[in-house]
Amino acid sequence: MPDNRNQSLLKIATLNTWHGLDGQGTLSFGSLESRAERMNRLQRQISVLKKIDADILLLQEVNPLPFRAHWIAERLGMLATYATSNSGIKLGWGPPWNLNEGLAILHRPELEFQNLGRRRLSGSFRINPLRVSATNTPFLSFQLHESRAAFAVRFFIPPEKRIGVFAGRTSLIAAVAHLHVSPAHTPRNETILKDAQSQGKISQEEFDFIQRAFRRANTRRLNEIDELASWLESLRRTDEPVILGGDFNCEPESPPYNALLRRGWHDLWLEGGQPEDLTESATWDPPRNTLTARVRDFKHPTARKSESVADVYRQTDELPRRIDFLFGLASKNVPSQKEFQLGASGFIRKISRFGYISGNPIDSESVIIDDFSSYKTRAEFSPQPGDDSKFISDHHGLYAEFGLPES
Repeated sequence: MPDNRNQSLLKIATLNTWHGLDGQGTLSFGSLESRAERMNRLQRQISVLKKIDADILLLQEVNPLPFRAHWIAERLGMLATYATSNSGIKLGWGPPWNLNEGLAILHRPELEFQNLGRRRLSGSFRINPLRVSATNTPFLSFQLHESRAAFAVRFFIPPEKRIGVFAGRTSLIAAVAHLHVSPAHTPRNETILKDAQSQGKISQEEFDFIQRAFRRANTRRLNEIDELASWLESLRRTDEPVILGGDFNCEPESPPYNALLRRGWHDLWLEGGQPEDLTESATWDPPRNTLTARVRDFKHPTARKSESVADVYRQTDELPRRIDFLFGLASKNVPSQKEFQLGASGFIRKISRFGYISGNPIDSESVIIDDFSSYKTRAEFSPQPGDDSKFISDHHGLYAEFGLPES
């Protein structure tokens, strides 16, 4: 048997690709970037994803579906499967004309797969005519408010990768999710809220309103996590590990994150030995990622109560934090271990962020995947023209590589 210990057996990456829309409008949403900027940014995404050369990509905010999923896959030499999250009113075509976004899982053509389907996590059908969300697809939808979903695919492991002590593993599940967006009830956000009240920037009524909104957001994401985890745990076979990636819109200090860990899921960022500090590990990083400035004035419905409430929301959004994750769930017949074990593909060899580009034009040396040293030396990028071209999204992505243990 060949020695595969220095070989990468599986690479998985997750990225919120950013649809670039402001969420405002009826027939069409406003755009936060010009068409030229968007196309240039998408080309930067392709350059970075080519360098990563992952076996499986877990993408969020892919828009418009199905076109964009296949557009990305074609340029990467991959195949795409997808599921709609938000599409508005569609009967073949319909408003908002430029919204048809959702989740996509891309994979190498040689990987055999089984589509396990889409699961709605929140935003289900309601009788209230102003809050309706029927089952939606890219071409058939009746949806008047935000919906959140997950999507999963079973991949069958090629015989040449069923090696060593993991020879019994024949498949794994890869899933992608995008949870509700709204500030979480965390110690950092509670401090911002109390400071705003003590400085007289918000009234007691506004303080109570924001605190209730923070808690409602946590409750919604907790329900989404429960629906998501229960679904995935019911899908997997006895010897089948699960990888879950996506934008969870809550940081490690939040209740939804910890609820998932209590169910036996592993945070692969920590399993790979990366720092816990929210600034050092941030995937949403307004102090450095200039593209986040374009969405800072987005007003969640609860932030429209008053300008002072909106200002508190903006302050919470300016905190660097880790909200994009790769989680792993070991196969049922493998006992809990210190190191996460991914069935046939062994152990985590490395995990890192990506999405920052050190220069133009883009070449193989300018794409930063696992070396953020130069990025960390600057507390903030200067607001000069061209800074936006350093990034491929308003989020950083995560990339994990698995292989057999070295000994």
